[in-house]
Parts: sequence; structure tokens; C-alpha cells
Amino acid sequence: MVREFKKVGAAAAVAGALLASSASYATVQLSTPGDFLLVPRVVCNTAVPGGRQNTLIGLITFWKSRIGLVNSKGYYQPAPAVLANVIGQSVPTLPARVTSPGGGSKGLVHWYFYNNKSQHVLDGVIPVTDNDFVRVDWCNIVTGDPNTQKALDGVEGYMLFVDNTFDSEQLGNLPYVVGMPKFALYGHAYQIVGDWASQAFIPVLSNPVCTYNSPVAVPGGDCREPQGPSTQWLNVTKGSDGYPHTDRLISGIDFTNPYSNFVRDIYLRYFLDPALATKNEMVFWFNTNATRSSSGETYDSEQVYKRSFSVTLPNELNVIVSTPAVPAFPGMIHSEKEVYTGDTVVNTGIIRFGVPEYKSTIEWTSSGVVFNMLGLGAGSNAAQLQTEMATEGAEF
Repeated sequence: MVREFKKVGAAAAVAGALLASSASYATVQLSTPGDFLLVPRVVCNTAVPGGRQNTLIGLITFWKSRIGLVNSKGYYQPAPAVLANVIGQSVPTLPARVTSPGGGSKGLVHWYFYNNKSQHVLDGVIPVTDNDFVRVDWCNIVTGDPNTQKALDGVEGYMLFVDNTFDSEQLGNLPYVVGMPKFALYGHAYQIVGDWASQAFIPVLSNPVCTYNSPVAVPGGDCREPQGPSTQWLNVTKGSDGYPHTDRLISGIDFTNPYSNFVRDIYLRYFLDPALATKNEMVFWFNTNATRSSSGETYDSEQVYKRSFSVTLPNELNVIVSTPAVPAFPGMIHSEKEVYTGDTVVNTGIIRFGVPEYKSTIEWTSSGVVFNMLGLGAGSNAAQLQTEMATEGAEF
């Protein structure tokens, strides 16, 4: 199905139909700490020419009593509070640090690595204190053990980080109950290539472990569904294999609609000029490991329709690679003169993906994050990368 843009001028088209971004990506930048962090793309590849591809992650810990997320009964509340739909009931004391004995400032960050099919592969714990900084060097973990390197070198995956309380306090092994994290996490991540020849940011998303249907709900010391007169939705649960599973990612894109046969538009830029570019990597992360059949179109730099295509997104993590010699989709290889500048533009434009939405009355039942890693280097500078977030378009 062709959804060609009206020719109302390149500037208007870009500002209007293509780049009218919604608010769902506002929290991707981690303005507030969250119960758990998702790093949607993590990889260590030691076979990259001239160096290696690596993912570095930085975390800062916040004890919840410092950020107003302990209620009058002493129960910890989910974070970020706005996403969890709760109102902080204690007085935050930032930037003071919890250091007193018995102040509960010690804890463990539990990290989990999953492959692109959302299969748990590796995990571990990191001792932390309040107001702590933790650096995670993924290649250091992978290459630190010969068996780990053999199994994970070059493997695309993603990571979750959460207070170990999530695992250790399951309240009598009740079903659909998870322990409330006692501290929240702030983080950032980036990918380096060629031994620091390039650095590109990876979006990090923070999420509460549970979300309440009313801002006046008073959560207890755990997350369960349902609880008393109010309803809470579990955003992270333990899967059948005993490891955390992301059920709802309310800081990303909502691919949920109460009606059937709806599609969400997602726009990504491509840049494959062989004189200036090496490759594009379009990254799609979803909260479920299910096949999604998407239709789409390519447009040139003037937003003029080129070709239509269909693509299957079979995994929880999908990375679509294009190069100037081997583009992923038809219509990506072309050249034209721009109307206003008269410059010749080569292999540059926009791709629209129509991602099917899941029918549900519960928001964020189907959710995810999409971004693009553009290889902008060429020749001796071929390792340069630039990260761009996708633009979320309309439903239809």
C-alpha cells in the first residue's frame, strides 16, 4: 500500500508528515531514574577490522528514600513515579546520601543478557551503594572467559538491569508477584568501534516494575496483580525460565490499539552515499518475541515515493543492515537534485515501516523502541557512527 506524501515543499514535508514526533520518546533520555533499565542493543565483536565493536554502559544508583519513593508506611514505590502513575509520599532529600548503618544503602544490581530471540544467556550481580557509579564493559565480560567468548563473541542481544530485590523477595512464591526494587537506576550506553575510533549512543529506557491505574493508589512492598480495590499492571515479570521478562515498556513506543487491523507508522532515515557512508543498521526492539510482518515504502531526499516492500521482523531484537552495495530494501539507491539547493543527493531519504499493532484494551501490551545507527565514515575513517531515534507516526 502506497502512502505517498503530498508535495508541499521539502521543508513542510519534513516538519509535518515525516518528523511530527509524539511524546513517547521523551523518556528515552532518562530524565528520571527507573526500577529497571533496558539497553536494547548490546554486542561485542572482536573480529571488526582494526579493532573491535563493544558496548559500554554506565549506571548511577539512587536509594528510593532519597528521591521521595517511600510512602508513609515505609513501603518502597515504583520508579519513575510519573510512568508508574503514583504520587511520591515522602520528602526527597537529594542530594544527601544514605550512609548511616541500617540505612539500607547497600544492594546488588542484577544484570541479564538475552540474545535477539529473548533467550536468557548470561547474568550476574554487581555490589552497589547509594549514589554509586557502575561501569559495565561488555567486551570485558565476554572476553574474560574463553567459554563465554566462544559463545557470545559477535552475538547481538540486549540487557536488563534491576535491583536484585526483584528476584530475592518473591513473597512466598505467589504467582504474578515481584519484589519492589529498593533503589532506582539511571544509565547511559554507547557503542564503540575500532578501539575508540567511533562512539555512538545506544538509547537506554527506564521503566517501573509495575504501573497503577490510579495515581492515588498506595502500593505495598511488592507488585502483584490485582491488589485490593486498585489494579496494577506488571511491566516486568518472571518468565517460565525463571528470568525477568519485559511485559510492557511504557517509556518507548506503544504498538497497542483496542481495535483490530491497526498499523503504527515508524519513520527512519537512510544514508548510503558510497562516497560518504558505509552502512546503516536499523534496530527494532519489541517486548515480545513474535513475528511481525510489516509493509513499507522508501522515499528520496525530497520525500517522493520510490518503491514499496514487505519485511518480516521475526525476533524481539531485529537489526536490519544496508550498505551502498547491498541495500535492504528497493528504492534506496538513487540520485536526484534538491529543489531548493540544486545539489545532487545520492542514496538518501526516508523509510516508512507500517508495524502491525496488537489488539488489547491495556496500553503498552505491545511496545518497543526503534532507532538507527548510520555509518557516516568512508575510506580511512570508516568506523564513524551516528545514532538517530526513529519518528513515531500516525495509526491507520
